[in-house]
Amino acid sequence: MTIEAEADIRRKEAVEWFARLNQRKVTTADVRGFSVWRRHPDNARAFQKVEAMWDAAGALAGNPEMAALTTEAVRAAQGRRRRPSGLLVPLGVAGAAALAICVVSIAWLQQRPVSYATAIGEQRTVQLDDGSRIVLDTNSVVSVRYTRDNRSVTLTSGQAMFDVEDDPSRPFVVAAGDTRVTALGTRFDVRRSGEGARVILVEGRVAVRQEEARSAQWSLKPGQQVTTSADRPRVIAANVPAATSWTVGRLTFENTPISVAVAEVNRYSREPIELRDPRISEIRVSGVFNAGDIDGFVAALTDLYPLRATRSAEGRIVLAGGA
Repeated sequence: MTIEAEADIRRKEAVEWFARLNQRKVTTADVRGFSVWRRHPDNARAFQKVEAMWDAAGALAGNPEMAALTTEAVRAAQGRRRRPSGLLVPLGVAGAAALAICVVSIAWLQQRPVSYATAIGEQRTVQLDDGSRIVLDTNSVVSVRYTRDNRSVTLTSGQAMFDVEDDPSRPFVVAAGDTRVTALGTRFDVRRSGEGARVILVEGRVAVRQEEARSAQWSLKPGQQVTTSADRPRVIAANVPAATSWTVGRLTFENTPISVAVAEVNRYSREPIELRDPRISEIRVSGVFNAGDIDGFVAALTDLYPLRATRSAEGRIVLAGGA
């Protein structure tokens, strides 16, 4: 038996014990049986999780979806009596109803979206239950929902790198605005862009589509990207090392307009650089900089290009053309 199968059995047993012990009448035999079962540390931990989830479910009793599922569970339980199992004797109608509610509540809680976020200048790595990983860039928000059949992630804002474990039975789908990215065992970068997203494939394969346009579908190969928010989205080659250098705390620019470079650097700072001189916006810059190191970035620009930096009355750095 696999570790996952054993854990699943313990969860089911914990739910059964929880339902039995929360009936109006609990026998001495029940208490003794539970005591024996709970002596195993893994069983005790499983029961503690059920208790915690039940408490959370109580706090969500007013949720319409939760209420509907609970009503359905009670009706189903009232229409049948539970058969004896190898662990417990029949619970009766009331006990079966409690068990059904408990199962539904816990399943609902387990499948609720879980959100992860980063502040400005922060990066974070999230390890998911299936072994997949999400690396969140600065000022980003994702929500994750796993079910038996799907692995769904919504990128609400910002940027994230996804390193997906292969599981053909459960597609991994990332929603970013009107864009859907479906992957199987792959690594890719998604950045919100307007109502859509820019998707860069590092390895593996992904399918990209826009929700409301049947013809707007693209299949990417490693080293390719598509920006669905562009006027005419198309698959083009991507400089993957440069575009994904943020995952190791670096920002890479290659012949990039200074206006674009400054906007990228500003994503990592609460005190953004200001460009007040339109004459310098198209100056091209190249180099590798530490994400969040505003002073280092400005010092490099003023050393290498005809620029000068001053402080505004609000304390922000202002870049302008040199004298």
